Amino acid sequence: MNLDERREHEKSKYVWLAEHRGPGYGSSNHAYKSGAIQYVKDPEYTVDFGCGDNGFLRESGLTGVGIDFVNQGADIIAGMHDVPVEDDVADLVTSFDALEHLLPEEVDEVLQEMQRVAKTGADLIFTICSQPSVIKAFGENLHPTVQPPSWWIETIGKYATVRLEDSPHGQIYTGVWK
Repeated sequence: MNLDERREHEKSKYVWLAEHRGPGYGSSNHAYKSGAIQYVKDPEYTVDFGCGDNGFLRESGLTGVGIDFVNQGADIIAGMHDVPVEDDVADLVTSFDALEHLLPEEVDEVLQEMQRVAKTGADLIFTICSQPSVIKAFGENLHPTVQPPSWWIETIGKYATVRLEDSPHGQIYTGVWK
C-alpha cells in the first residue's frame, strides 16, 4: 500500500469508530485530563492539531482553530499533514494525544506543517501516548507510532526547542518553535 492508501485505511478506522462507538469518541479533553492546560499562557491564536470534537478550544475559550481528519466537531476537517491555515499565524500550537495516531512516515511532515503555521517563537504543548492503544478498530492498534519520549524529543527537536514536563497525569511536551 502506498502512503495515500495507508492514510485512507487509517481514516477508515476512525470513521468506523464514530459509527460504532457513538459521538463520545474523540470527546475527551486531554489538555485538562493531563494537566497540560497549566502551560497555556495567553495566546492570541491557537491551532489545535488532532482536536477531536474541539473540546480544548471550546472549553478553554481560546481563539483559534481545531483540525481533525474525521471528527465533525472540528473547525477544519483535514489531515494534520496538509492544513488549510495560513503561515505564521499561531502563537500556540497544541496536539493532545494525537501524534501517536500518525503513520511513522507522517510525523516529520506534520511537525513541519505545525512549524509552518506557528510564528517563530510560538509555544507548543503536546501530550503523546507512548503505548499501544487499548481501543482497536478492525482489530488494529490506533497508535501506529509508538515511541518512547526520548524519540519524540529528538524528533520534535528538529523543529522546536522542546522539554518534557512531568505531571501527576502523565508527561507533557512544552517548548517553542524555531
